[in-house]
Amino acid sequence: MNAQIPSREIRQRLMLTIHQDGLLDILAGLIIATFGTIPLIDRTGMNPGVRSVIFLTTYLVEVLVIMWLKQRITMPRTGVVQLSRKTASPLARTLLVINILLFLLFAGSYFFKFSLWELFGSFQLSVPLGLAFMVPLTAAGILLRAYRFSLYGLLVLGIYMTGEYLYHQGVLGEFGIPVSSFISAGIIITTGVLCLRRFLRTYRVE
Repeated sequence: MNAQIPSREIRQRLMLTIHQDGLLDILAGLIIATFGTIPLIDRTGMNPGVRSVIFLTTYLVEVLVIMWLKQRITMPRTGVVQLSRKTASPLARTLLVINILLFLLFAGSYFFKFSLWELFGSFQLSVPLGLAFMVPLTAAGILLRAYRFSLYGLLVLGIYMTGEYLYHQGVLGEFGIPVSSFISAGIIITTGVLCLRRFLRTYRVE
């Protein structure tokens, strides 16, 4: 009986394990926080072209920094990580189904003008923005088999909708985008830092 694990499976399980370091969580939070500053920058009257260059450069720097941290922190630990099979938990499957159903519901109501869109008429900015972040976060959750990313997707959508509601109530400005982005980013980055801390404690290198 051949007890060897195919090298492809080993690589896949290693990839899933090293992504437990929380760095992708931190990157997602940084991207959302950076996006949240756009309305604040627009208030200064900056040229849209200049603003686009600045933000694209910022996104690139964030990605490069996270890649550098992975090389410095995560990759040296690939020889000491304990590989284990990651299976989808009932919670992970439930969150994934909810995210997909919400996306189909909101997208369908937008393209086919369901009455649902009238119900959410006061959220015509927050829903597309929330979905724009929810889809890649959910995809990351599927690829990494990490249910917390699906939870992030629901969290961001809910916070953006709450922010826009508070904007219509006269509590927040800029459709609530800056505050909603910073709150979402703060929660995601904090979770990423906690994951990184646990990763460093679990997998030590000499």
